[in-house]
Amino acid sequence: MNTEKIKQAEAFARECHAGQVRKGAAEEPYTIHLEEVVALVSSYGGNETEICAAWLHDTVEDCPPTSFTDLESRFGIEVANVVRELTDDKSLEKAERKRLQVVNAPHKSPSASLVKLCDKTSNLRAIANSPPKNWDYQRRCDYVTWAATVVAALPYKPEKALENFWIAVDSAEIANANDCLPTRQAQNVALAVLQRKALRSGASPKQAEEFLVRFAQGSLFGDKPHG
Repeated sequence: MNTEKIKQAEAFARECHAGQVRKGAAEEPYTIHLEEVVALVSSYGGNETEICAAWLHDTVEDCPPTSFTDLESRFGIEVANVVRELTDDKSLEKAERKRLQVVNAPHKSPSASLVKLCDKTSNLRAIANSPPKNWDYQRRCDYVTWAATVVAALPYKPEKALENFWIAVDSAEIANANDCLPTRQAQNVALAVLQRKALRSGASPKQAEEFLVRFAQGSLFGDKPHG
């Protein structure tokens, strides 16, 4: 879907975010994140309002003096309201903003839930592929845990979208461990992720444990230099 309103939302978002980069070491243009969120929302059947909101979800929060009034006048009240649901109050401390995302997640509309889920998926992929330079292992893990807590509380989560979110969680946890931990500890993290994947696929706790034992016995993990 690429209606005239969606094209206008894309153009406006690109203009608002011009010159901004992601927090990761690769310093990709911020619009890469928007493109990924839009692609995910579209792939899960997002409608025009949801795709517009995906393009615009950070404009008010990160691109002053853009306001909800601006969005409403350009794209209508429905799009503006979805973006409003997705926007943190930057006057609050970061810890409070993160707390409120968890508290408010159960009350999100289906449209806001979908965009939020795709936003978190994109962010976790970035943590795995290009984490911020100054984030140590604990900070990366804390972000993954927080993102999973927010998503778990959302009232609307399409099955495929949730499946891809958990793949992003798994990838982020393994990448974080490989980047930051000694070999043995990184292997233990990978085994825990495998166990969780087995449980998600329907294995009983006993079956998952037996799988891990067999996997560990035949593991192809090689030694990883650390230092």
